[in-house]
Amino acid sequence: MLTPKKIHTDISAHHEQFLEILAQEPWLIPSLTALHLVPVVIGVKGFWKSSELRLKLKIEREKTKQAALQHMGNVHPGPKKVCCPSPLAKFKASHHLPNPLRRH
Repeated sequence: MLTPKKIHTDISAHHEQFLEILAQEPWLIPSLTALHLVPVVIGVKGFWKSSELRLKLKIEREKTKQAALQHMGNVHPGPKKVCCPSPLAKFKASHHLPNPLRRH
């Protein structure tokens, strides 16, 4: 099992080796920096786009609410006179015919 002391010595040895390579090859510093910035830039761009789309969605929801309220303002109050309340009433042949048993 790895103890914290062994882990520390392994990480220290790796850091020393890495710093030695960078001392020998200084051109790696800008390229490694750019390589490490790529995921950061992608994350920032995704966050920015997500917040932008969230704002657009809020705007569209508000437009929908305003249109619904405006439509409700145009609706005339009062009950509608419905001749055939049942959707199947139009299929009944005798629906609008006078009933001989009913008094008018």
